[in-house]
Amino acid sequence: MEMSIESWFNLHYYGFGHGEDSLFDDYEDEEEEESEEEVIPQPPVEEVDDRVFPFHDDVFYINLKGPRVRTGFDNLPMEILLNIFRYLNAVDRDSAALACKRWFDAMGYREFLDEVCFNFEEVSICDGTPPIALFLRSFRHFSNIKLTRVQFNGYCEFWDIFGDYIREITFSNCPTLTKSKLTMILKRMPFLECLVLEEADEFFKTWTPVELKRIEPPCRCLRKLALRKNNAFTVDHLEYLVAMGPNITALEISKCLKQIDAPTRVKILTSILAIMKRRKKRLQAVDFSYTMYDDLFLKHFAEIEDMSLSQISLSFFERAPIRDPGIIDILRCQWAIVHLDLSSFLNLTDFALIEISSSLHMLKTLKLNGCWLLTDFGVESIYKLGRLQVLDLSDCDKISDRGFMKAIVDRRRDCMSQLYLSMLPGLTDSVILKICLTLLNLTVIDFCGSDCMNDTSVQFLFCYLKCLRILRLNGCVKISDAGLTGENLSVAVIEIWDVQTTFSVSDLHSLQEFQLSGCFKVTDFALMHSFRFRELREINLAHCVQISEQGIEAMALNCPALEQIDLSDCFHVNDRCVEALAIHLLRLRSLKLVRLPLLTGASVDALVDHAKVIRYLYIRGCNKIPKDAPERLRKIATLRNFPKC
Repeated sequence: MEMSIESWFNLHYYGFGHGEDSLFDDYEDEEEEESEEEVIPQPPVEEVDDRVFPFHDDVFYINLKGPRVRTGFDNLPMEILLNIFRYLNAVDRDSAALACKRWFDAMGYREFLDEVCFNFEEVSICDGTPPIALFLRSFRHFSNIKLTRVQFNGYCEFWDIFGDYIREITFSNCPTLTKSKLTMILKRMPFLECLVLEEADEFFKTWTPVELKRIEPPCRCLRKLALRKNNAFTVDHLEYLVAMGPNITALEISKCLKQIDAPTRVKILTSILAIMKRRKKRLQAVDFSYTMYDDLFLKHFAEIEDMSLSQISLSFFERAPIRDPGIIDILRCQWAIVHLDLSSFLNLTDFALIEISSSLHMLKTLKLNGCWLLTDFGVESIYKLGRLQVLDLSDCDKISDRGFMKAIVDRRRDCMSQLYLSMLPGLTDSVILKICLTLLNLTVIDFCGSDCMNDTSVQFLFCYLKCLRILRLNGCVKISDAGLTGENLSVAVIEIWDVQTTFSVSDLHSLQEFQLSGCFKVTDFALMHSFRFRELREINLAHCVQISEQGIEAMALNCPALEQIDLSDCFHVNDRCVEALAIHLLRLRSLKLVRLPLLTGASVDALVDHAKVIRYLYIRGCNKIPKDAPERLRKIATLRNFPKC
């Protein structure tokens, strides 16, 4: 069979003909033999840019500045795949892993596995019952496991098979968990790095007495110990758990010690300080948020010498002294802090914030949510923090334009990525333009409940903040269709001579979460003309009372990646709306339908027939929904909760 040189080149150019069983291997051998006798120069083959490339599973195209290259999936460097996968969420990575073995191997990278948490909720941990029986046949590994209200029934082979791969495990409200069962499980996890005990009062009550002479198992790789929402643990329990991890670098005791007597609380706080003093060389992060302690505890905390922490989370509800509070001493000695969370620190004053700005030059995250004593005098000092990436000033209602302008706007901040300014009545719309011109790289912005957001303000966001991924405008009642679409605005955002330019929310091509709860002026017009997002995963339209069937259907068609939707109190939503969401949104996982009087049994049938991956469904206050709806919804295999209609 004869073939021209150009035909042979085209096949190889597209990626075909490289296998060992190629039909043209003989032809290649003949070419080599003939070339030894006589070399005939061939004219160069010109590349055609508009040729149609075949789509084949074994072909991958990389567009480089140099010559075009085609290579197989197996020849693509893993570093490139990992960088591509970092731009995807967990759901998209799972779908991409089905394309080929190379992509499946990339999904098994440690960074991606840690982002996925397998939550076993209200099931029996037994080899012979689902879902454990199904997991025993799995060929995947799991690094993050959470057990919520599970029942432990004897020995389980699951821990022997997957224990070597588990790096983080959480026990949340497990009534049958005992000390022996915990020991048995931890012994099969030699590389465990994080242990979380949440709402484990029943576990601590059954664990008596505590034998401190023999500590088992020793978790050499354990880096973080977390106790959350616990009130029944004692000093011996805490000492035992800490002794299991000789290399612990992070200690979390959050939302604890609320329902115990004062003497017991003092003993536990004293024990915590002693543990921190013993582990001061290794300890890097502490989290005591929403735990009951006093200013004396903070004083002793600050007196621990040679301890350098990079992350601190503190909340304070007690009455602090006006002069020289304990938090000031902590800030003066912990100069290496990178992440500082002081949310709900009710006694935080301007002088403490000035100390933060003067001492913590390495600070990247600063959360001051609910610190209602702060004023412009203290907030102005934030301008000294040149490395700041995340700032949360929500619910600090004494802050005005003057303080915020000096804190943020008067300095170049290319590294700032997240800004939370919800519930700030002192800010006006004049500061929004300054924010947009200064913080061009923002990906998360929160203005929930702020009066400064109106149609003109949101136009500035759409014009300048093109990198936004999360936009939260809940309770911004001044926003209407004109601001979201850029049509029928009274004043154009940009006006040069007789040319007027407006913008639309659809210009935010990277938007993944959009919160509009309570924006009652938003109608179907905005949903039909501007809700065109290829990456939007979550939207909240609760209390948007003017949206109806036309807008919901348009949104379902133009936002195919939606996974979470809230339509509570949108009383014009009917069965056709639910049917459109169920049919067109193939990724729909969470749907809230609360107080919708027009919904009937037809909505239930549409969800049963078309919502194949939905996990969480909330239906309450829908009077026309039949009483047998929960039984009918049980046909959805993926549903995790069954609403009580």
